[in-house]
Amino acid sequence: MLNESEARAIDEIEQRLRATDPAFAQRMATGPAPRPFPAVPVLCVTVFLSLPFIALLCGPRAALATADVAAVTVVIILARRHHRTTRRPNLPSDA
Repeated sequence: MLNESEARAIDEIEQRLRATDPAFAQRMATGPAPRPFPAVPVLCVTVFLSLPFIALLCGPRAALATADVAAVTVVIILARRHHRTTRRPNLPSDA
């Protein structure tokens, strides 16, 4: 446990932080954002493990088509994530 003077010092630091950077203080108070499902690694591993069987059972054209569909799916997932993270949040004006 902290003694009384250390607790006061921490409270003072927190108050200054809230005054100087309220957005940061809010993010720290709410905790980390939830992590998304790791769709890209799961998709890549699934395709990597299934391609030999697809090629063996359906032929090399089917394996190539599967790899193409997987690549396009990865690009779509990454593009949607990038679009979602680069949008500017609606911040309140300073007025």
